[in-house]
Amino acid sequence: MMIPLATAEETEALGTKLVVDTSVPWKTLALYGELGAGKTTLVRGVVRALGGNPDDVHSPSYVLEHHYEINGGVLLHRDAWRGDAGETCGLPSQFQRLIVEWPDKANPDLWPGPVLSVTLEHAPSGRIASVPDGVL
Repeated sequence: MMIPLATAEETEALGTKLVVDTSVPWKTLALYGELGAGKTTLVRGVVRALGGNPDDVHSPSYVLEHHYEINGGVLLHRDAWRGDAGETCGLPSQFQRLIVEWPDKANPDLWPGPVLSVTLEHAPSGRIASVPDGVL
């Protein structure tokens, strides 16, 4: 399913829907998209929907991993641009969910399932999200 996203607010709202309105109980969210496509903005919506503070969300590009406190534990937000999404580091004891940016550079065999993949692309009117049919 293709979803047009004209604003950052719509992108963040999609992140919320991926938690609240989804028919897929994902444990790992694989986020595909070029620089500036809205991956981190979408994560803000996910964090908000899970009871965390969206203002804490920042791109993991430089630090490789952020931990966000959410209801019931921790959401890990990892960046695999350099070829690893922290798979070899394991998961903290309070782990609830994992989000991986640049997942094509990581090892999905080591991610907790189920895995949901979403792609964000630049478009003349903002962004377009590709979400598997039946997810929303």
